[in-house]
Amino acid sequence: MEDNNVNVNFRLGLGLGVSGTKDHTVVELGSIDTQKLLLAGEREQKQQTFVNTLSSRQMKTINALCDSLIPSLVDVPDDADESVAAFYRTSASMAGIPERLGGLISGGLKHPNTGLLRFTLWVLSTWFGSLILCGLACLTTKFPFFQSFPDLPHHKRQNIVRSWSLSYFRHLRMLFKTMKLLTLLVFFTQVDEAEENKSWPAIGYNGPDPEFKAQLKKHFLQSKDGDEEQKEEQDTERVIGPLYKGLVHLNYPRDITADALRRFGFPVSVNRRKAKAPNLSSPSLVIQCDAVVVGSGSGGGVVAGVLAKAGYKVLVLEKGGYSARNNLSLLEGPSMDQMYLSNGLIATDDMGVFVLAGSTVGGGSTINWSACIETPQHVCKEWSDQHELELFQSKLYKEAMDVVCDKMGVQSEINDEGFNNAVLRKGCEEMGYPVSNIPRNSPPDHYCGWCCMGCKDGTKKGTSETWLVDLAKSGNGVILPGCEAIKVLHKNKKGRERKIARGVAFEFEYKGAKDICVVESKVTIVACGALCTPALLKRSGLKNENIGKHLRLHPVTMAWGYFPDGPSSDLWPEQHKKSYEGGIMTAMSPVVAEFEKSGYGAVIQTPALHPGMFSALMPWVNGRDIKDRMRNFSRTAHVFALARDHGSGYVKSPTSISYNMEDVDQENLKKGLDRVLRILAAAGAEEIGTHHHKGRTLNVKQVSYHEFEKFVQEESSRPLTDLSTSLCSAHQMGSCRMGTNPKESAVNEKGETWEVEGLYVADASVFPTALGVNPMVTVMAIAYCTAQSVIEVLRRKRSN
Repeated sequence: MEDNNVNVNFRLGLGLGVSGTKDHTVVELGSIDTQKLLLAGEREQKQQTFVNTLSSRQMKTINALCDSLIPSLVDVPDDADESVAAFYRTSASMAGIPERLGGLISGGLKHPNTGLLRFTLWVLSTWFGSLILCGLACLTTKFPFFQSFPDLPHHKRQNIVRSWSLSYFRHLRMLFKTMKLLTLLVFFTQVDEAEENKSWPAIGYNGPDPEFKAQLKKHFLQSKDGDEEQKEEQDTERVIGPLYKGLVHLNYPRDITADALRRFGFPVSVNRRKAKAPNLSSPSLVIQCDAVVVGSGSGGGVVAGVLAKAGYKVLVLEKGGYSARNNLSLLEGPSMDQMYLSNGLIATDDMGVFVLAGSTVGGGSTINWSACIETPQHVCKEWSDQHELELFQSKLYKEAMDVVCDKMGVQSEINDEGFNNAVLRKGCEEMGYPVSNIPRNSPPDHYCGWCCMGCKDGTKKGTSETWLVDLAKSGNGVILPGCEAIKVLHKNKKGRERKIARGVAFEFEYKGAKDICVVESKVTIVACGALCTPALLKRSGLKNENIGKHLRLHPVTMAWGYFPDGPSSDLWPEQHKKSYEGGIMTAMSPVVAEFEKSGYGAVIQTPALHPGMFSALMPWVNGRDIKDRMRNFSRTAHVFALARDHGSGYVKSPTSISYNMEDVDQENLKKGLDRVLRILAAAGAEEIGTHHHKGRTLNVKQVSYHEFEKFVQEESSRPLTDLSTSLCSAHQMGSCRMGTNPKESAVNEKGETWEVEGLYVADASVFPTALGVNPMVTVMAIAYCTAQSVIEVLRRKRSN
């Protein structure tokens, strides 16, 4: 029997966004699995695999390292059931981790020190290299009296790895941190064909949101009646999302793509020369529009929606893919591969800070944690007074914040609070610390811990559910996913000092090869994030010395508290609550934020940690210890301190970032960590600890007041820049900052670059300083103001 969704699915599969005329192969849509392929132009939500080019020697070292970090343990806990026993007995190599790491290091890891890592793996496969890196532990009584690292017995290898974590030599600490992060992350995120991981039952993890699975099953198996066409349209939008009419995928022949764009009203010319591969001077397609926007996140999405609704033809280029609601996996590993920049594997050059950035349609707003905090008044005042940017004290900016918050349905009510936030709130109340609700772009009943992997039902109102919908429904805009801008095009014009932007060249993959197209536009808006925007501007020939400088990261350090579950009727948090469920951010404390003083300090909030990230951040002392810690995963709360940083960094490329944290930032984080440990203990944690490599823990119930104070003081006073403690960043800002002159900034108050007329930047890179709170609303508000400036320019061009 024919499925009622087939006609709609044809349109989606072609990626035209309009009714197509090309013949298609009918795919039976009778199961949930086949429905995941509804958008044929979209990549499947499966973990990427890379060709392993490592040598046998290097792979021998990886096997030894992985099994040192995650060994097979015969002695299992007395209370172990079958799943727990299997978890303890499974080593990394038994789970196939070395092979996956080999491919990842060969092709997926873009860190500037990847070459050094590969060389070190080879060095460790030799006895003389192992002697240098491992010391006297390599000694043996047999000729040649030294063993290579892979040939050492397990207990020696484990001790060596442990010594690296606390070594005097920074490069050994980098080696430990890299291999620990990769091994544990892959072990706890890889899934089989059934989308399961054998370790999850042992650690109390459900995998994807069970409600999401039920939602998909109900939709695809239910019968349809009534007005079929109207119901089909409504049902498709509800389950897939509202953007499908505004997407054009480029993995089809040029003529079909060109025809789809023309149907949206974009003039397109096709290069029919076959002998020459497409290049900048001979692109396969040339598309004309009023405005081209590079990036679809909090900045680009807003600009695109505002311009399209104002009647201008807008083309949005998005490097990442589009994940329809029903095509989400809500699996940590596949989601990081598909929705995060560089597969979620970005760190500063010295491995000091682990960095997460979105790379998907909707950008960071698609995978962020829902927090919608308006630009603090002290920050507006600072940017206006000290940086002489009148915008931030203007009526326009206040209007912009009101507009974007209204658009996203921002509100502060909570029906039920999740595990981590309940702990934070109770601990603050017990300690007498201030605590408040965090405004969110989701409704009061939004109890979801998987928002960092996309929104299952569209109730989190990021740009793909708001501003980009305006673009799609206006009929004036199109989104091209899977397209990476390679250069902003500009030209000289007589009588003008500055160059004039004339569009963008971008590339995409077509039939396994790179294809190049050109967009000719009246204005160009770059909004691909504080890590990618500087690189694009530099590739485009801009020379302003502020491009790439002044990067801020909002560095974060965390502490954890373990709350055992059990049969007790007065158990808190309730036994059914798990650390990975519930709204990710609903509570915040400004106890060390200094909002009323310097404006610099740290706010205290909670993270989203699923097994992979949890394991990568937790201390590793030995193989048994990490497995014991992971068994407590579902009842371990995390709370973090986030600093508004004075320190800054430099973006060389999206995967090469230098960053130096100032002493005052460290002190603010240490103050925050002190409060976090007290909050966890006051909330009733049985055991507390930090992410320092020594892995010290404290059983709060069994120590005296003086022992508790000593532990808190020692753990919160450790250095944070020596790689011994995991630091993270989910907010990148300031790398193309706004200002009043080209010597101190990259763009002016309207967001326009100093060097190229008609070229605007509209993302967090324009922040004059670090913000100090979650930046989404501020990015959107600035982008809204920038869009008004662009509209004025387009009006003038239209009237000329």
